[in-house]
Amino acid sequence: MIRELLTYLFERPLLSEARTFGHLSESISLLSRESRCQKSWLPHRTQCKNFIKDHLKLASHFDSVLVLGSGPLHEVPIEELSKAFKKVTLVDIVHLKNTKESVAHLKNIVFVEHDITELEHSLHHDKNLIDHVPQKFLDEDWGLVLSVNLMSQLPIHLEKYINKKLKNKFSSQDVSRYLQNSTRNHLAYLHLFNAPFIIITDTEVHYCDKNDNVIQIDKNYEHLSLPEKLSSWSWSLAPIPEFQKDIAIKMKVSAFMIKKHK
Repeated sequence: MIRELLTYLFERPLLSEARTFGHLSESISLLSRESRCQKSWLPHRTQCKNFIKDHLKLASHFDSVLVLGSGPLHEVPIEELSKAFKKVTLVDIVHLKNTKESVAHLKNIVFVEHDITELEHSLHHDKNLIDHVPQKFLDEDWGLVLSVNLMSQLPIHLEKYINKKLKNKFSSQDVSRYLQNSTRNHLAYLHLFNAPFIIITDTEVHYCDKNDNVIQIDKNYEHLSLPEKLSSWSWSLAPIPEFQKDIAIKMKVSAFMIKKHK
């Protein structure tokens, strides 16, 4: 806890939303959680990296690649991307110092701190629930775009902020529509790029008892028409007792590759 607190105090994210919406604190606590769950998470990380590596050849060119939701790079084959592309742009709302230091030897890496939803500033300052398809990066010529374990996470911080700061301002129906639109518009955003793109995302949450029986399934994207998945696997996100002493959480993760024909 002391180490996490010190890290929080000394990190200097560029965007105020990184602190306001809890991204910084979550990024720091994620590192501790990953150290506890490293063995359970390793197969998922390997599947993510292998899927990306196997589909690099489908890039339209190898001048540049855009990675949305790069995080601590545990699910991104960063060495391979750096070798394959002249420039690798990593985008997330916050990049911790240790993440930047870990790839300092790769000279073609660019870090960009950006709210990928492009919703948080308006929600915080204007108290508005806007329906917005992101626009940043669309005017650049990318060879490949990656969305890595990001899409299902987009509504989470928005919902937490609304529940904490704006609880009685909006109807539950408006909030639900707003949160669903954050993922719908991310998918629409990816389709606006002229480049082929990869999506890796959890699509279902499975709650399991101590005998590994599924007791509840939550589906993330019943409001969306997703493309046909090319691969899927199970991610043991929170083995017992990480979540609860008698309940584990497993994610069904799916991977998609959308080609663009010019």
